[in-house]
Amino acid sequence: MKKLFIIIALVSYSFIGYTQDLDSITFRKNGLKFSLMNLPFRSVSFEYERMIDPNYSLILGVGLPYQGMISGKYGTDNTSKLRNVELGTMHIRAALRYYYNFKMLPKGFYVEPYLKYQQIKGTANYVSNDELNKIYKGDLVGKVNTINVGVQFGVQFLIAKMVTLDFYFIGLEGGLANGNITSTSVNAADAEKIETDFKDEVAGFPFFIENWVTVKRTNNQVFVDAKDLQYPWFRGGLSIGIAF
Repeated sequence: MKKLFIIIALVSYSFIGYTQDLDSITFRKNGLKFSLMNLPFRSVSFEYERMIDPNYSLILGVGLPYQGMISGKYGTDNTSKLRNVELGTMHIRAALRYYYNFKMLPKGFYVEPYLKYQQIKGTANYVSNDELNKIYKGDLVGKVNTINVGVQFGVQFLIAKMVTLDFYFIGLEGGLANGNITSTSVNAADAEKIETDFKDEVAGFPFFIENWVTVKRTNNQVFVDAKDLQYPWFRGGLSIGIAF
């Protein structure tokens, strides 16, 4: 009888502790986050996350472009052939996230398949020298649209039950790109040299890119077109936000 009383007391204590633990959880079903990694690509990016059950959440991300100079970055400086490079990027991303926990909280390790649309617009000046050290130039305008399907792995921390820190450390995706770049020169002679340069660049691409890119010239303009270009990509980054 005494042993039975002790067992009942222990079970009761455990149950009370469990229910108090549940009561102490502040459930957070929503998150609004700002991505720090997209700023260098001239995009102000936000994501909204909504928990739909203890393991799953839905995510909608939007990146708003702001056109700006990236000279000095990604190999574009006064010694490169590309000068005065301006870039702006926008995107829309939808994802389903699975957390490895059982609480209605946007935190923990996760796996996340997603679908993303992206548009990149840019301008630049192309400057180079021929074999006689004569300068030839072209003004570049370009636009690329991509559709990407991928999956990423990461971990999200919930600090003080309110601040989210989302670290996605492995992301693999496949993309399909369509776009064009137009170079306009003051004369056909400069355009012809730029056409040769562009064809040489394309010939140096991997085969899965080279075969889907064409270069042609009409008078003083050179057109570079990419149609149904398939390519792999990697994704990683960090975002910070609030949960509510």
